[in-house]
Amino acid sequence: MKSVQRGDTPSKLSISQQDNYAANFGEVLRSSAMFWAKNNSQVKTTISVTNYWKYKNAIEVNVLINLRDINGRLVQRTKVLFDASEVFNYELPGTFEGSVEVEAFGVKNLRIPYAAVMAIYECSDSISMVHSYSRAYSQHEIEDKRTICIGEESCWTLFETAAVTSFCVFHNGSGHVDQQRVRLGVRRADGKERVVEFQLSDLAPFQAVMIEPRNYFPEIASWLGGLPGNGRLSFRLEGGFTRFLCGRRAVDWSQLQVTHSNFDYSIHETDKIRDGTPIAYMLTPTVQDLELKQEIVVYPDSNLGQYAMKGEDFELRFKTSQIVNKQFDSNSGARVKFSCENGALPSRIVTGFRLKRSATTIPAECSFGVANHRRPAKHFSWMVVSHRFHSTVCWVDYEEIYGGCPADAKLVFKFYSPDAKDPVSREALFSELPAVGTMTLEEMFNQHRQWPDAYGYITIWCSYGGLGFFSTLTKNSSISIEHCF
Repeated sequence: MKSVQRGDTPSKLSISQQDNYAANFGEVLRSSAMFWAKNNSQVKTTISVTNYWKYKNAIEVNVLINLRDINGRLVQRTKVLFDASEVFNYELPGTFEGSVEVEAFGVKNLRIPYAAVMAIYECSDSISMVHSYSRAYSQHEIEDKRTICIGEESCWTLFETAAVTSFCVFHNGSGHVDQQRVRLGVRRADGKERVVEFQLSDLAPFQAVMIEPRNYFPEIASWLGGLPGNGRLSFRLEGGFTRFLCGRRAVDWSQLQVTHSNFDYSIHETDKIRDGTPIAYMLTPTVQDLELKQEIVVYPDSNLGQYAMKGEDFELRFKTSQIVNKQFDSNSGARVKFSCENGALPSRIVTGFRLKRSATTIPAECSFGVANHRRPAKHFSWMVVSHRFHSTVCWVDYEEIYGGCPADAKLVFKFYSPDAKDPVSREALFSELPAVGTMTLEEMFNQHRQWPDAYGYITIWCSYGGLGFFSTLTKNSSISIEHCF
């Protein structure tokens, strides 16, 4: 192991949040998403796709699902037909580990090259879900140099004990990668970081790579001291986006929780807020489960600077390289605002929140972020739900940015079932919703009694554009939460 100087790599990029808000991705006729997938007696993976292209933007698409083994070899290609339903739940055939790629092709501009797809992982004692994190670039993006293939990824929670271990999975794109030196940084709760470098063999096209830190850092459990740490990784891909899956699992695979990484902003740059009020907000929802406790995490690899984080009854100051954990003794949502104390506030500060139930249950973690006054109003949202796994839908109101949701704001809820073509609909005023900010499927659609066993989707249109929505899945003592698309 050796020490490392922050920002000592030559792979600095400028990541524009404004381009992301404006969907400045060029002409998009193909969108895609790639996921790690495992299927055996311990883990069941479901890739859930809904035809949002049609019901959101009235665009017809053709969808292909490509199943590849861990080395990138094509095993099966499936065409998705939305003839009988607007939802397709793809389940893996037999015993398998590798990747699933979802590709959507349109004759009109799809605007966003990332397909909005969900992966759900079920184990004997847990359920976890994650939205699209990686993808293979289209050829025109590669030729136009609209790619990020030099990986400087962070925001990866590490937790290591005798019973729990951490891992990540990244996906190569359509090109070959020669053998490379990969750099893994492991930061513990007190901010100290140690780094290990190791050789990674050639990567074949579409190969998936799983990295388990304890294989390269045998003493990691004792070094982390039983507390959550943070991992960051430097690596190269060819034709693939560098975001990766972050996982924590029981050693016996009885539990698994996942989220996704984010850019290492201590290396990469992002745009700064230089107009208006230089404040950003993070709001977490109230989750309908009194046994849960919430925890906010601010990942350590922010743009270099010193920051303040202020809530209703606390104020914390931190700087880049510090892991910030703020624990709450209830399931009630939190309202936190961020400012930068030594310069312009970056548009991106990567945060997350955890839902904790007991010492023996791996916490859910949702990679999230902050919002500021540049964020466009959002009127339409969609999310995966399951009656079998006791889904709830919860929401927050960014009233500091949008002024607060009026009592007479109109909402339209639609439930898209995998067993029917037409959705079940309900309209409501905001004043008619529970003041606590969370409701069950039964409360949302009290007239809908025949719930499917498989995953479905809820869409929500709201005349007010400042609400943010989340959905949950629960199995036994395990819960998973993800923000909406």
